Amino acid sequence: MNSLVKSIFFIGLLSCLALASCKRTEDLVDFTQDEELLLGEKLAELIATSENYSIIPQEGNSLAYDYVNSRLNEITSSTSLRKSEDFQWSITLLDSEERSAFVTPGGYIYINSALLFFLENEDQFSGLIAHMVAHVDSSHVLERLFFEFGVNNLKSITSGNDQEALQSILSVLDPQGSPITFSRANEIEADNHSVTLLTGSGQSCAGGGLFINRMLTVQPEGQQAFLSVHSGSPTRAEVINTLAETLGCSTDVDSQSALRFRTFRNSLPR
Repeated sequence: MNSLVKSIFFIGLLSCLALASCKRTEDLVDFTQDEELLLGEKLAELIATSENYSIIPQEGNSLAYDYVNSRLNEITSSTSLRKSEDFQWSITLLDSEERSAFVTPGGYIYINSALLFFLENEDQFSGLIAHMVAHVDSSHVLERLFFEFGVNNLKSITSGNDQEALQSILSVLDPQGSPITFSRANEIEADNHSVTLLTGSGQSCAGGGLFINRMLTVQPEGQQAFLSVHSGSPTRAEVINTLAETLGCSTDVDSQSALRFRTFRNSLPR
């Protein structure tokens, strides 16, 4: 599998598992939001101390982090966000040649530098962030873990200090060579929710579609696999654009979008 197709898989834009039977966090009395936050904190600590990740530090890279946090804050300030209270939404930049990104419970987003240098403008980048936020905000990340580990086992791991078990969870969320999978219904919901999250953000509310088109334009042969979750339907980007038009939100990309994004990328260590 080539790196582009893998990167599409990694960020949760493809799916092959049906998780429709899983309930959302707010419907599950057995796994609370406090537990979700605690699990996210423990995974963040594991990543911070792991030799497998090369974190680009905030110290010395304030311009880069100010930029990504401003994009994230615009999205998580949306009135359509469901998990705003107590959530520690954050972005951590990783120095990696993998064109991939992943997100953990609690709203911890990790983006590899190779993906940043692959994207072209601010609106594509915001579309990526909005889609990842949407997966957490809609409890899809937890549903994936419930499917893999079971609710009771996940509760036990969260309350304990089993580093090997935490590493197993991280391996599901960031498989580094195998696709992370969400249900078809979850992908559609995340696509749609990304539009509402971007409404009023100053970015194109069809940014998710712009991101998808960027991934497909460079290597069109990946399109068949990419669209497999929507067999027989229009492309995901077209569906996102249609919803944006229906909602009447702006899909414009201003003339400085690419320049602002290039300035951000140039501030990153090379």
